[in-house]
Amino acid sequence: MTRRTPERELPPGFLDFEASSLASASNPIEVAWSLPDGGIESHLISPASIDRWTDWSAQAERLHGISRARLLAEGKSPMWVCRRLNEQLAGRMVYTDAPEYDGVWLNELFSACWGGAPSFTLASADELLVGMLAPRFVNHADSVRELAAIKCKVRQRLPQRHRAGWDVEYLVELWRIVNQTLAAYLWISRG
Repeated sequence: MTRRTPERELPPGFLDFEASSLASASNPIEVAWSLPDGGIESHLISPASIDRWTDWSAQAERLHGISRARLLAEGKSPMWVCRRLNEQLAGRMVYTDAPEYDGVWLNELFSACWGGAPSFTLASADELLVGMLAPRFVNHADSVRELAAIKCKVRQRLPQRHRAGWDVEYLVELWRIVNQTLAAYLWISRG
């Protein structure tokens, strides 16, 4: 049996949605998730087949740069996206930096298709990352502060875009740096 050292672990799955707005009637317009090989898969979601998906915010469009016309022309059907998500992420724990929003859009996507449910579980990326940092610190607040500092560094290195693929790339990079930080700490503490 081969034991993985922290620096060689594969990243967990990460997921992010973009939406038509932040209103209660909003709907998902783009989803992206990380793949075990390190890649990122991303798809626009067409609202054409879902009658209730009429919410649209010009302000949100200015942020993410995705027009409703583009969704209608290039987006995949919600049913196709649901099947693809379930094929790719079945049985996995998938992390997001905004589970309260992404969970709503994930549920809306699946309920709009057939009332089904995702074959994976959504969890908080912050809880995962703070938990990873915990061995380095005496108290939880120090782990939270360390994660905030790492987030600032990553945001400076990655040009920020309000797109699902960018957000997933950002989460993978956060995990990578937290993992390196933990590996360095464990190496020093053993020495």
